[in-house]
Amino acid sequence: MLTTRQLYRQELARCRQHFDRVDLQRERGYLMKFTTFSANIENLMPSIPRQQHESLFQELLLQQIFTKFDQQCLTAGDLVKLRGEYSALKGNKPNIYCTYHLGSYRLLTSVLFRQGVDCVLLVGSNMNQVQGDGMIEHIEGLRQKHGLTNVFRVVETGSPSAGLTILRELKAGRSLIVYVDGSPETAPEPGEEQQFLSVRFGKRRVLTRKGVGYLSHAAGIPIVPVVSYRQPDLTNVLHFFKPIRPIIQSDRDMYCREVMQQLYDAFWPYLVKYPEQWEGWNYIHSFLEPELSRNDFFSHSLRRPIFNEQRYTLCDLEQAPILFDRRLYQTYEITEDLRDLLLNLNSVDSVEDIVGKEIFSELVEMEVLH
Repeated sequence: MLTTRQLYRQELARCRQHFDRVDLQRERGYLMKFTTFSANIENLMPSIPRQQHESLFQELLLQQIFTKFDQQCLTAGDLVKLRGEYSALKGNKPNIYCTYHLGSYRLLTSVLFRQGVDCVLLVGSNMNQVQGDGMIEHIEGLRQKHGLTNVFRVVETGSPSAGLTILRELKAGRSLIVYVDGSPETAPEPGEEQQFLSVRFGKRRVLTRKGVGYLSHAAGIPIVPVVSYRQPDLTNVLHFFKPIRPIIQSDRDMYCREVMQQLYDAFWPYLVKYPEQWEGWNYIHSFLEPELSRNDFFSHSLRRPIFNEQRYTLCDLEQAPILFDRRLYQTYEITEDLRDLLLNLNSVDSVEDIVGKEIFSELVEMEVLH
């Protein structure tokens, strides 16, 4: 008779079999999603060669299927390995559990609730619409199966009263679960600059909301970083870090800056080890701090210009060819003639004679040609 763990792995193997039958490149929107994913990896983690990007992207799509399955499987949380400073789970005092969209990231909520922790899950409104019902159904299934009576509540980040609601919940002794690496809907908008801090993350700096640090300092509640990841043998792991305790008399803004940097620093080694498991590659460009334009190529002779494939990618979409700027994340619709020209520059004597002086100068200024 198969054990629970063997049955679990058997189900994931079925998920992989179904996934392997899909021709991903024929799926709608695949090319642009992959191109954005590839640009994000290149900007944050350039040590990964571009030829490995597509296999990582496809593995991420499979990991997302595994994560969805885990949310439907009531026994998945029982199979999780706990590592690090997880003794905080045994206390009755509230914590702010800060985690990331790595691995089977919803299992933290399942494990905390299974341990009898009163939980408040902070999510964006779109995420709540897509996954909220499934999470509540999962929690109710755990409640009935194990006779649990602890509290579970979802709070949307976009709610005007979210901050006050969370403070009340924390002071009532309930723990908060928050994803500090953001989501597409929590990206910076014009006029929201005061809500964000800049932190180092790989080869770039990213903007991150500082509300977690503010809540920790204001309520005097420690932050517990938690990283979720899936081992090669498909075992899910939750690694708990040492709690970060606020010094109430300290400067609140300074504490926010320091704690948010600590949270991203704690995450980075796991992202380096398991890059194919981070859902954030699909949207982190919305949080990147803008870089100053680098006119790296103007010193080079343009007698025989070549296409700047380090910065730009040509994509054939259904409507028209697209030129995608991997640095600025901008797309430009171009003609088929220009697309063909950029692909065959080595067979052209003079690009300027073909496109004209004005367009040629624009292509050089934008660094499409170098």
